[in-house]
Amino acid sequence: MKENCMEATFAQLENTPLGPLSFVAGEKGLQGVGFMSLKVFKQRVALTDKAPSLKGFETLSVLLVEVNAYLHGLQREFSVDIDWGVVDGFSEQVLRLTADISYGQVSTYGAIAKRLGKPGAARAVGAALGRNPMPIVIPCHRVIGSDNTLHGYNGGEENKAFLLALEGHTIKNHQVFL
Repeated sequence: MKENCMEATFAQLENTPLGPLSFVAGEKGLQGVGFMSLKVFKQRVALTDKAPSLKGFETLSVLLVEVNAYLHGLQREFSVDIDWGVVDGFSEQVLRLTADISYGQVSTYGAIAKRLGKPGAARAVGAALGRNPMPIVIPCHRVIGSDNTLHGYNGGEENKAFLLALEGHTIKNHQVFL
């Protein structure tokens, strides 16, 4: 996440099927999601809550309800704004394409690279997704290997498998059956 001195608001969902989830939002929308406690998350992001953001509070109050509903199979999309200023360059291009992958659908690292006009950049796409500051909301869990296998996830492969199964996919031995 790029360093940002703007006002920020933090929130946490403590008891989810994925463990604790922490969030940060500012004046332009959601800035980060972490698979960790709020205490650890605050230590890792370059933001403080010394001057909380009202827009961030509004964003997180909606997002907490939506993420909880999503994790219980009751919601398919998120309505909050994303602060695209926390990513840039190639990563932003990758994440914007990833944000367009619909619930229940998957894509591959190679397919995203091709859509970017860089057919040999599948590994670079994977690296960009590995730095996704807003997993779940920007659904990098929906990107799999060309052999339909799970490949890394900053929330852990078991969480990637859970999210894909939640969206209707069968996962066995780290392979997605479409």
